[in-house]
Amino acid sequence: MGTVWLLDGGSALRSGGRWVLIALPYTLIALGILLVLRAALPRGLLAGPLTLIAGGALWGAYDLGYLGGTAGSKVLPTLAIAVGASLALMGSNAGQSGGEDHPLRRYRSVLLPVRRKVLTGSTDLVKVGIGSYFGDARIDLSSVSFARDRMGRGQRVLQVDVTVLFGRVELVLDTACIVVKGNVENSPAVHFAEQVRVHMTPPEGSERQIVLNVLGVGGSVAIRSL
Repeated sequence: MGTVWLLDGGSALRSGGRWVLIALPYTLIALGILLVLRAALPRGLLAGPLTLIAGGALWGAYDLGYLGGTAGSKVLPTLAIAVGASLALMGSNAGQSGGEDHPLRRYRSVLLPVRRKVLTGSTDLVKVGIGSYFGDARIDLSSVSFARDRMGRGQRVLQVDVTVLFGRVELVLDTACIVVKGNVENSPAVHFAEQVRVHMTPPEGSERQIVLNVLGVGGSVAIRSL
């Protein structure tokens, strides 16, 4: 934008801005329809697409002059706030932070799906954070090496912290992994679709354990084994 402004002046910048404002609502509608088709089967993904469709439709109606007065003047600021919040959640890297030798990993899905097969190098994995904000994150933990329990009981334990906002998170585990329920009280309206048994307390003789903590509103958390 600064380069266009410098080379062609403010008129080119205003012309480009008008073109973006005309095209963007229809792009939002198309993206929302695509996500609705994606979310037809998995639970917890409808809120994001419907938000995009509603926002794009309102913007299009405003552009065509159907919305006026006080109500119309609030449409664009509201959409700008929503887009800004989404960009803030995405951060500099919406997919992953932390390399293969880092004991802590974070994965985020904002509107768009994220698919990751987690690998470990020379350092065992201690903690994984997964966030899904109107998105869909599938994280494969079947090949990672867990860190040894700090209590000295000889077990290998991985802490998984899941945050959902009307999104979906799917965890893929190996058959030898045991899932233990951690803090899941602060997750109203979150649907749990476990294909793997979730234990209240660690069973005897389990060598690989995942402690699952869930925080959020709406959406779903699915756990399946290879």
